[in-house]
Amino acid sequence: MSLRANELQLIAQELNRELQGAVVQKVYSPTSTRVYLECRIPGRSLYLHVCSDANAARISCVEDKPQNPAIPPGWQSVLRRELTGAKFHDAEAIQSMRVVLLHFSVTEESGEKTPLTLVLETGSPASIYLLNRDARIYVQSIPARSGMRMGGTWKPEVQDAESLAKTVEKPSRLLGDYTFLRLAHAAEALYDSLEKQTWLKARQAPLEAKLKRILRAKDKVREDAARTGKSEQLKREGELLKHNMHLMKRGLKELLLNDYTENGEILEVKVALNPERTPSQEVEYRFHQYRRLQRGSEMAVKRLADLEAEEASVRAQLSELAEEKPPLPENVPKKKSAPESLPYREYTTEKGLPIWVGRGSAHNDALTFHVARPFHLWLHARGVPGAHVVIPLQKNQTVTNEQLLDAAHLAAHHSDAKGEPRVEVSYTQVKFVRKGRDAAPGAVTYTREKTMVLRVEPDRLARLSRSTTS
Repeated sequence: MSLRANELQLIAQELNRELQGAVVQKVYSPTSTRVYLECRIPGRSLYLHVCSDANAARISCVEDKPQNPAIPPGWQSVLRRELTGAKFHDAEAIQSMRVVLLHFSVTEESGEKTPLTLVLETGSPASIYLLNRDARIYVQSIPARSGMRMGGTWKPEVQDAESLAKTVEKPSRLLGDYTFLRLAHAAEALYDSLEKQTWLKARQAPLEAKLKRILRAKDKVREDAARTGKSEQLKREGELLKHNMHLMKRGLKELLLNDYTENGEILEVKVALNPERTPSQEVEYRFHQYRRLQRGSEMAVKRLADLEAEEASVRAQLSELAEEKPPLPENVPKKKSAPESLPYREYTTEKGLPIWVGRGSAHNDALTFHVARPFHLWLHARGVPGAHVVIPLQKNQTVTNEQLLDAAHLAAHHSDAKGEPRVEVSYTQVKFVRKGRDAAPGAVTYTREKTMVLRVEPDRLARLSRSTTS
């Protein structure tokens, strides 16, 4: 499970003692649930880790710089813009709640200090929020607590008094050998071990199941391979019956025959017979079974060799797993949100290319600053309130004229200029879109834009309206 309330309080106290005046130099966010703050205090640099992974939410200290993926989640750009250069003031653990607030301030060019707060909730779901001075949410992790949305006001989740009264505080699990930020390092060591065990079990399970199947198959194949002795017995009986067919009569259940060994000894052999078979059928049956068992035995020997090689491969994979380091979680929530919960509607061009349109003010912020990538193309009706529109291009991809016209029509249609025959639409890359610290939900500024005067085509709008998925 995630860090307990008392463990969060201990870590908050430790951060207050040892990180006073730390400055955030860099921010990394390799997934939508993890934030790494590279902090600098006199004579030392460190990586503070804020994580909202399910059952592993924590604040901790890590040794190594995290590896960012080729395309990090969209919220990293917001976190970097707001937190780079911020000064750490204190950590606040809310009493009897599994919530920690990290308070920072940023000094503006005018000399004014602007407060920022990074919030970690370790409940279900665990969530991370970046707040402004009015506790309004700049950006949040995915998934987030129900009712929390970008641009809205953050409030701690109300705890049921009866549930709080029944809560039994367990002792802290944070033990470690570090001197500086001992508890924060211990938290990372605790979850690093737990995450590795969980990851290892998940990876081992299919291999162990496969190994069991191989071992069961080997037992069965060994039985088939061991039938060589029985096949030789059938062959010898067939030869004896062939030489003594004059003694055989239909209806006999057994026959006692003499078998001459290589050293001249005579052995009496009792051969069981099927009363319904003729003498020739009895002989042919023995040789037929001999040939069948011989073929099966040869195949079994080959199959056994293949199974042994397969078993060795699986065992080698199991031993190698213990040496591997678990990768970071996927950069998407494990459980996909239902289409209606997405912050945008998706339309498609005639060639099936997607265009995203924000559902409302707060959803516009979520689309632009959390979902969209820096290299996506962003559009908005110029000078009037309206939806944010995003064309999700690949990196270095050029937008087609038809795709741009379709997106511009959607930007005009989902704005206060709806119904006008001509509308000015501006477009730029997402990375040039900015949000003021105290701006209302959906309100942004942008630079390096281009503007087109769009002559609205009703037929194009009608086609786009039919293409929406929601």
